[in-house]
Amino acid sequence: MTATVSRAATGRAFARASQLVWTDYWFLLATVVATIVTVDPLEWELWSDPVLKHLALAIATPAIILTLIGSGLRASWDAPDRSPGPATLLWPLLALGAMITGGGVYARFFMGIQNSFMVVGLYIFAAYFAAIMVCRSDDPVGLVRIHNRILLAGAIVMGLYLAAFYGSRQVYHEQIFLVVPMAALCFALRRGTLARWGGGLFFLAAAWLSQKYTAYLTGLMTAAWSAFMIIVPRAFPLRGLQRSTVVYWFWLTGGLAVIAFVFLGVNGMIELPTGNVSYRGYTYEQAFSRFVDSPVWGTLFSVEAVAKFDLYSIDDTNNMLATHSDLLDILANGGIIGIGLWAAGLWRVGRAAFSNLLQPAMLEHDWAPYAHALAAMSAAGVVTYVFNPILLQPSMAYLLWVNLGLLAGLALRVGPGDRGVKG
Repeated sequence: MTATVSRAATGRAFARASQLVWTDYWFLLATVVATIVTVDPLEWELWSDPVLKHLALAIATPAIILTLIGSGLRASWDAPDRSPGPATLLWPLLALGAMITGGGVYARFFMGIQNSFMVVGLYIFAAYFAAIMVCRSDDPVGLVRIHNRILLAGAIVMGLYLAAFYGSRQVYHEQIFLVVPMAALCFALRRGTLARWGGGLFFLAAAWLSQKYTAYLTGLMTAAWSAFMIIVPRAFPLRGLQRSTVVYWFWLTGGLAVIAFVFLGVNGMIELPTGNVSYRGYTYEQAFSRFVDSPVWGTLFSVEAVAKFDLYSIDDTNNMLATHSDLLDILANGGIIGIGLWAAGLWRVGRAAFSNLLQPAMLEHDWAPYAHALAAMSAAGVVTYVFNPILLQPSMAYLLWVNLGLLAGLALRVGPGDRGVKG
């Protein structure tokens, strides 16, 4: 669908005094809970608690229900809004969530499999919940702003931990998609040179401090995003020789830096992570074999989310381990249908966000820093779950899908035509 949508609902919302209501704050409380469980600053292993790890979704669900009821009652007094809603934009992800949840429910309740994919499917719906909250809020920008500030606080804590434990032990590997992309938020700020560059460089440095290839990829992606979507367009508003020259030198110096990095790593001049190739290669091969056995719809997710690892013994796991790639799990257990729904869902949200929120001409709007942060975190999340099983971990899955849903909702609600959100 085209991303340009009717602004009727937005006009009505901004005509009233923009403010958050208690259901908005209740929804934001879920962000606080998910962030605390994910960051776990006191290292209490909150992610393993059977109640705490699902508490964010349990908190958010009543807020969604009450918001739908309230907006339904209010709509009966207003003129009908015929602009496309979240379900129209997100239907591929909703279909994928239903597919995975259905398979997970069958595996758990009919086959007695405890480690099912049900959690993966259920948390995809968090994207839809978040988009509803933005689309029905009287202050969508305020809702997204506070959500980002909560995540920013968590990212600062994780960044400081990465610096404190650099070289001694690894921390916040899978959570890195919530840390490094905050550089985009900092660079997109309109005021405060120190905050923009100090904060941006701090979060980019976290990619190196993490000492993981996933973090390096996330850092490169965030640096490129910040340069081409924010810094260069703001410095050179009009396309021309100056902007082209800057882009050329960025790619040249960046490419040379990557070549030098690889050269130093290959020759042992700098210490690089191992990447755990033996483990990953074995589990990836198993997942691809499942896809080959049933390439159209896979297993329909009616199997265990973990598999027996036979190469060597790993402590405290009984050698029942995840594939270490959520994307390969989708391919292996959903086949072409599953991976197609996943790709279509991300494409539709990305297209809507770029058309309405992320173009360089929109950088001076109040919502621009938050939109860029949500987009960068969503993209970094994809990079992360290509190589890690974060969708099986409720608190991180919640934040990942909520970020995407807030981006989708913001794309449907605001844009360059919205007066009152440009400062």
